[in-house]
Amino acid sequence: MKKILLLSLFLITIYPQGTFSGATYFDYTYDLTKDATNDEGFGLKRTYFTYEEILSEKLSYKFQTEIGQFESINGFIIYLKNAKIDWKLPGSSFGKITLGLQGMNIFNVSEKTWGFRFLEKSAMDKYGFSSSADMGIAYSGKFNNLHYSVMCTNGSGYKQTENDKYKKTSVQLVYGQKNLTKEDGLNLGGSFAIEPYDDEISIKKNTTLFSVYGGYAKHRLRIGGEFDSYQDEGTNINEQIIAGYANYKLSDKINLLARVDTYDPWTESIDNPDTADINEEKDNQTNIIAAFNYIPTKGLTISPNIRMSIPEEGDSSTLFMLNFEFKF
Repeated sequence: MKKILLLSLFLITIYPQGTFSGATYFDYTYDLTKDATNDEGFGLKRTYFTYEEILSEKLSYKFQTEIGQFESINGFIIYLKNAKIDWKLPGSSFGKITLGLQGMNIFNVSEKTWGFRFLEKSAMDKYGFSSSADMGIAYSGKFNNLHYSVMCTNGSGYKQTENDKYKKTSVQLVYGQKNLTKEDGLNLGGSFAIEPYDDEISIKKNTTLFSVYGGYAKHRLRIGGEFDSYQDEGTNINEQIIAGYANYKLSDKINLLARVDTYDPWTESIDNPDTADINEEKDNQTNIIAAFNYIPTKGLTISPNIRMSIPEEGDSSTLFMLNFEFKF
């Protein structure tokens, strides 16, 4: 861990013409639910350090570390999240090739439409439909207003090493403006991914992911929504997400936002697959976030917010959170 940080500092010292940036997410949590048992208090969620440099018109690179606190251990872990090069092919219409540890093309567009990663992960990231980064090779480009991307990656994500012989293939098509946090416009897109694996008796099975999403931004308003489906034919799991989000900018310093997502983890009947009976267990989960963001100065965002978690059966919970984002 220390070696990665020392290497990053060394690169910054030797090659000062690049760009060094960072972001840190803090929060305070108070459980408003009666007889609450959840942990309350201050927390540090994530810290990112990023170094980028353009070497020429055709070649650039990016290194990024992620430091976070994870439930499985009592402490912080540092990961290398990006270690990639972008090679623009000759001619403006031939796109680029990306090599190395890089961001996935699964939910990067819908994540930007949501736009508030420091408050909550995007829906597919939150429910574990795909890792946000992985090791592999990608080809991407643009034809008029149509953006396309094809990736071949290990499939194990950036927190684990490769553990089988198979690779994950993911494809993305997006029409319109991909990043609605920077420019007004409209986007409509879809992502598809497939990854084979061997089950317990060495029979080849597939996991597949399909997502459709869209967003719109005009003046002070930004809205978006998505439908996501994940299937594992080896376990008969079929998970689905429906999510919608909106943000309205009252001024340069204050904006209002809300998000609703419904997560449905259901399983087909293994005893009688011909009838495709659905498990009667009512385990749907609806999560709601309502917040306003206050930006007192460049680089700092303070966001008081209320979060509700509503299961299909059982008691709901309500949290008050105070989130902070510091960027430089």
